Amino acid sequence: MTTPTLPEVKLPTLRDLLARAHLRLILFAVALATASLVLSGVMVIRSYAQRNLDLVARTVAYTVEPAVVFEDKEAIRDGIVSVAAARGVDRVEVRDRQGQLLAHWQSPRIGSLAALSQPANAFVFPNPAVSQVRRGPETIAEVRIYGDSEGLVRYTLAGTIIALACLALTVMATRILARRLQSEVVLPLEHVAEVAHAVRRDRAFEKRVPSSGIAEIDRFGRDFNALLAELQGWHAGLTSENAELARRATHDNLTGLGNRQLFDQHLGEMIAQSQRTGAPFALIYLDVDQFKSINDGYGHDAGDAALIAVAERLRSAIRHVDQAFRLGGDEFAVVLAPFFNQAHVDGVIDRIRLAMEQSYRLPNGMAVTSMLSVGVAIFPEHADSAEALVKKADMAMYKDKQGRQGPPENGALSNA
Repeated sequence: MTTPTLPEVKLPTLRDLLARAHLRLILFAVALATASLVLSGVMVIRSYAQRNLDLVARTVAYTVEPAVVFEDKEAIRDGIVSVAAARGVDRVEVRDRQGQLLAHWQSPRIGSLAALSQPANAFVFPNPAVSQVRRGPETIAEVRIYGDSEGLVRYTLAGTIIALACLALTVMATRILARRLQSEVVLPLEHVAEVAHAVRRDRAFEKRVPSSGIAEIDRFGRDFNALLAELQGWHAGLTSENAELARRATHDNLTGLGNRQLFDQHLGEMIAQSQRTGAPFALIYLDVDQFKSINDGYGHDAGDAALIAVAERLRSAIRHVDQAFRLGGDEFAVVLAPFFNQAHVDGVIDRIRLAMEQSYRLPNGMAVTSMLSVGVAIFPEHADSAEALVKKADMAMYKDKQGRQGPPENGALSNA
């Protein structure tokens, strides 16, 4: 009786085992690195987008405040469009103190991603960015900014497509990678993980995956670097937009000088510095003489030209360590850096008056020379608080203006 023979079992070869092990390892590493990068990128972009919405809300509140006071709904909407009509904003609402809608703006939904981004908005930005519209200490309205997730959807889709392409390349390269030593494969992938970790932890968007010497991994590295470059571009763009919105929130749109908000902040910092070091500094208040005559006689364009010319001459007359501001209307202020004696203050004032002797042209071609009424207050010699210092400088300015009344009009006009 013969013993039946068992069928021969074909054992896997070492090459098959290496190929299988490499395939599992690479698929896991690629998926982990890609998921880490995409997730961290989404978190970073959402964080910057939220800050962007907060800055847009503050800017809209500052822009529409005059229109809210006069209940001009058309002007409110125009103010909203001028600030919020940019990528990243889905909807803007302005409501009064009773919660009634004064004006709103809806971003036009166009493009292939509109259908995806609209339902994602409620998930990515569940709550609107809110800023109060104030008139002095009183809240007169509220601005609500709802975010648009189209950018995040586009970034996520791009990351998914690149991840799928990388996975396809990895599968095709498995047999070739099996012939190489494990260290030659694992080390480049560790570099990818290190770069993804650095991007997530340290926001090191400038890092790139180095060349490994293996064509397939280098191809993956280039795609991975392309994704990093796209994320770096998003980061740079959002940073630039945030910086511009922050600048608009603290600077006068017409003259480019700091506005009252920045003036109050800078004055407080100068007082704190003076209290620490004991060095005095000066506050100069300035008012354009006969500005109303130019504005009423030749139109608002002429008034704007006069304010711009005054701002330019203030910049040219003060030192680089001094700061000039437009406080509203035709009122300006200059905060002088700490000085050693009164001669420094007198020198700056003399340069300002000399600069104002230069004429400028109105839009109608008329040449104008506008003079300034000037008031100075020194901290802590004349006042020991910001409010008292401003009041002292303002009183000195009006005293100077009263002393200048009587002679012919200071705004001398002549044909171009």
